[in-house]
Amino acid sequence: MPLSCQRDKFDLPEGLAYFNTASQSPCLRSSFEAGERGMRRKLHPWAPERANLATEMEQCRALFGGLIGASADNVAFCFSTSYGIATAAANLRLEPGKDVLMLGGQFPSNVYAWIRLARIAGGDVRLVRRGEDFDWTGPVLESLDDGVGIVALPNCHWSDGALVDLEAVSAECRRRGIPLVVDATQSLAARPFELDKVPADFIVASGYKWLLCPDTMGFMYVAPKHHKGMPLELNQQARTGAPSMESGDGIGGELKPSARRFDMGAADSMVHMPMSVKALEQIAEWTPTAIHAYLTGLVDAVAERAAERGLKHPPKDRRIGHFIGLYRETPWPEGLAEKMAARGAHICFRNNALRVSPYLFNDMGDVEKLFSALDAELA
Repeated sequence: MPLSCQRDKFDLPEGLAYFNTASQSPCLRSSFEAGERGMRRKLHPWAPERANLATEMEQCRALFGGLIGASADNVAFCFSTSYGIATAAANLRLEPGKDVLMLGGQFPSNVYAWIRLARIAGGDVRLVRRGEDFDWTGPVLESLDDGVGIVALPNCHWSDGALVDLEAVSAECRRRGIPLVVDATQSLAARPFELDKVPADFIVASGYKWLLCPDTMGFMYVAPKHHKGMPLELNQQARTGAPSMESGDGIGGELKPSARRFDMGAADSMVHMPMSVKALEQIAEWTPTAIHAYLTGLVDAVAERAAERGLKHPPKDRRIGHFIGLYRETPWPEGLAEKMAARGAHICFRNNALRVSPYLFNDMGDVEKLFSALDAELA
């Protein structure tokens, strides 16, 4: 069923047009209220309600897994994308002399760990150059040869939404036996993702953007074949069979035989968990398919109005549906984002692109407000 504008579920002031979800999403009212309950739980940690944390953690795992078609056993909690990518890099072997394949200008959180791994292995990082008309998929597939040992990619470029066809890439990775690591931070929950079509080794997503979760909350899918790997941290919660700390020192047992062994320390946050449960429950109710369809309508309208003004952007068949980057031949004026914000239209600049990233609290009236502000500042 098609979605309508969901602005009432957020706390946006009248007249504000917020187009910066790709940087930071506002949280849902329901998630904020859950966070308040979590804060009261922190205020009174002796209250029995604290015992709900274990259940909330498993709810989060199951809800996130449901977004990609994975079981809760395959989901770990991580602070950030860089934490998840570092975990992947620590558990994948790069054969001596082979390369890690990435996009040129890829988001840094999915770069630095691979540079380090390549140096240790005596290999290199291979940065794919974007092709004509914002084509990433063709150049990626052309670069996938026997010299590649790991492929680490996003679903789209973070600065402008230019698409990477992960289904095609994963098929070639499987054919060649090359591990695939996906940074899905800028796509998961705003666009459908099917694990059976993109069977990656690791999928990582920070929660504070399209997943509507609080900061320092992220998720990592770990394929079952890596469930015997080594986590970045070693803590008691990641173990099974350990002695009780109520009657002993808690030391012993074995790492859990699932992705839970990779959980970040202090994953059982009394505030973050209930907020994330509410956010993921709402996304599951809306569905990524319906979210993407609604946002695609807004982004297509942005693209049309941008083209009327001579602004360049990825064409429809080569961009993700839920956000877009706009370019112009001359540099953007300094301070333009702040000046537009003063007019009630919030965007950001990333890698020379004016990035427009709407969400379900936006409508076509907001698109008009956005371009009214832009026209006024560029006049």
